[in-house]
Amino acid sequence: MLKIFRNIIFFVIAALIVPLFPVIAEESPYIFTFSQAKDLAVNNSPKIKNHLANQELIRVNERDAWIAYEQARANYQNTGGKSDTLKNAMDAAKKAYDAAVYAREDGTISLDNLKKQVEYEIESLFFDLLNMDNSVEIMEESYKIQSNMVKVENIKLNLGMSTIFSVDQQKQKAMELERQLNTLYNAKTTLKWQFNRNIGRLPEEPLELAPVTFNAIEHENQQAGEAKAKDASLAIDQYNRTIEDKSKERQDKLYTASDKVEKLDLEIDQIELQIDSTEYNIELTMKTLHENLYLAQKKLVDTRLSHEIAEKNYLNIKLQYEIGMISKIVYDSENITHLQKDADYEKAVYDYYLATRKVNLAENGIILN
Repeated sequence: MLKIFRNIIFFVIAALIVPLFPVIAEESPYIFTFSQAKDLAVNNSPKIKNHLANQELIRVNERDAWIAYEQARANYQNTGGKSDTLKNAMDAAKKAYDAAVYAREDGTISLDNLKKQVEYEIESLFFDLLNMDNSVEIMEESYKIQSNMVKVENIKLNLGMSTIFSVDQQKQKAMELERQLNTLYNAKTTLKWQFNRNIGRLPEEPLELAPVTFNAIEHENQQAGEAKAKDASLAIDQYNRTIEDKSKERQDKLYTASDKVEKLDLEIDQIELQIDSTEYNIELTMKTLHENLYLAQKKLVDTRLSHEIAEKNYLNIKLQYEIGMISKIVYDSENITHLQKDADYEKAVYDYYLATRKVNLAENGIILN
């Protein structure tokens, strides 16, 4: 179990080191670092590959739209600017080209956001695997103790100090722990398959996780974060762009097609309502994220304190065992409590890191479900 928490300063989690959990396999498992896993996930993500393919199609559409616009403009200029029909065709071609440019620019932003989202997902999965390793270790130790309890109860039965009923009770407890342990093994295997798929490997390829190191994630307070999130929102940018285009169209039609101005005004009003709704959702999301961040921060403080107390108790129990004051079974039981406190603290650190990541991503216009 991990012994990494004694010197961690809560408010600045500068680095976190987690010992390896070896995977038993016939071939040597590949060891993945935290940063390597993120790079591989981005390079092998089907969602990103699909987005890149779409971006290539958008680039081709932009090129074709430009050619169409140049042709329409040439046709109009050849008439000396006297054909309203060709002018309308040129204006329509220009709008189509502008839309193609916007699609490419938006696609670039969306691609960058998608990469960050994929990184977050593999980070979360990385931590899930580490937490699962801890759960498996604790359950294995519990099963060992219960198996020893069965042996002790059998010895007591042979000495006439126990009953078959008591032996069966201990066996039943051991069987239940074995069932839970097998469930954890299966869950761990599923997580490893998912991890391998996410980084472009065959599902059953063996792997290990290297010591993980990360820096503290900087973020704004809630109010400043809301402002940043609104500025970074692609949806709001698109709405504002549409309003700008419709405002220009309104100005053009003000003297030539006044009957269409009212419709444009209503459309602009509707888009402004959509902006208000989007901004409200951002405010609500940031509020929830900061509440979750506060809870994660509080949980980290509480588990850190609990871990420190458990560490002192464990050292005291260990000393008692070494000088023969308590039995090995008692010592092993206390050791499981100690391992659980280690695991709880480690998970709290991971949860706090992920909570800060979600806040930071939201400030950059990336809202995760």
